[in-house]
Amino acid sequence: MKKTVLIAIWFITISTAQSSDQLFAEGKKLFEDGFFPEAESKLLAAVQADPAAADAHFFLSKVYLRQYDLDKTRESLRNAIEYDKANQEYRDEFDHLNQLASSMANAMRSLNGGDPDGAITKFEKVVEDYPEFTAAGMYYTGIAYMRSDQASEASKYFREAMSFDPNYERPRVALKGLTDRAYNEGNQLLRRGDYEGAEEYFTEVLRLNPKYYQAYFQLGYLNTKLGDYELALVNYKKTVEMNPGYTKGWFALGLTYQRNGDYDSAINALDSAVGADPTNVKALVQKAKILMKQGDYKSAEGAYNQAIQVDPSYGSAYADLGQIYVTQERWDDAISALSTATALDTRLYKAWFLLAQSQNVKGSCDDAKESSRSSLDVKSGYAPAHYELGIAEICLGNKTAALASFENARKDRSWRKNAEYEIDKIKNPEKYRNP
Repeated sequence: MKKTVLIAIWFITISTAQSSDQLFAEGKKLFEDGFFPEAESKLLAAVQADPAAADAHFFLSKVYLRQYDLDKTRESLRNAIEYDKANQEYRDEFDHLNQLASSMANAMRSLNGGDPDGAITKFEKVVEDYPEFTAAGMYYTGIAYMRSDQASEASKYFREAMSFDPNYERPRVALKGLTDRAYNEGNQLLRRGDYEGAEEYFTEVLRLNPKYYQAYFQLGYLNTKLGDYELALVNYKKTVEMNPGYTKGWFALGLTYQRNGDYDSAINALDSAVGADPTNVKALVQKAKILMKQGDYKSAEGAYNQAIQVDPSYGSAYADLGQIYVTQERWDDAISALSTATALDTRLYKAWFLLAQSQNVKGSCDDAKESSRSSLDVKSGYAPAHYELGIAEICLGNKTAALASFENARKDRSWRKNAEYEIDKIKNPEKYRNP
């Protein structure tokens, strides 16, 4: 039984195996369609099935030439000639290849011998004489320009090589390395506070690669630091134009629109930031702040709740939500939101003050007193907290303590009138008795 199964498997394998001719035909078609790695795989299988398949060796040489591997091209051509010595096409191709290889070797000697200018001339000649090697010739011309400290010219040739052959990785890697070095230099200068020097490097990056979106972003950041918000807008717009999925770019654009007073555009940009990254809590919170500023509390509440859903530990979102509730005199909701905010982040002194205010309104005077003191623990001179502490002390019958709190509150010009009113009520209660 076991022997029968093995014979059956052998028969199926033999019957389904592709012949060398079939593999060659498929490999040739893949080569003609521009699928070079796939063509290489099929043609290698063809010569493995039939080592004497000269046509498969020949087309394999064409594949290697399109991958700019001269050594493998030469080896495959030799094999093709060996198995079909009378084929003049193979011999002519081999002679042509030797001329190309000689020209490249001559150019490489100049490049590696410290003569980049001479190498540039020779590589450009390769591009002119051997169209099939254009992308590689352009790449090496770019390398020679790099050796000659002409980064802009180098980048031009790298881009041309990529344009001629989008699948050729070496110029892409070289261009990235060139621009990355300039970009990193710019960032180092930026960290040292050398804005002028940083700007020069980021501008150079864009000369090397106009699609390098991070350089536009950094230029926008520089513009913001220098107070040029109009130019910052230009650079942040270019950032997201180059990379629509760059959430940091959209966020920065939104902030800049906000600084310029264009709130509708700011909201649109922040929406795009969230669209690019639904977990961008900062964008949601910033949108909510703008909506609050516009008086659209309903939409702001929705944005804050969305932010809290993404990050339930974001204390500031609860604090701002609590402020909306205070504005709307939704005191129970305010106490709930602000209690959560202060539990998550005890440093939120404004949230402690708003919580104290809400607790005073609801008659929870002991809680209000504690919340006011928590606010003052974070910021001792915070007048609103002193005021609410005074209100809580009055509620608890502690007039002397209340007077002390209102005296502290009146030191702040913004709270002086309210504080003096409460002081006067304590000192002159007869003035405020109902007849």
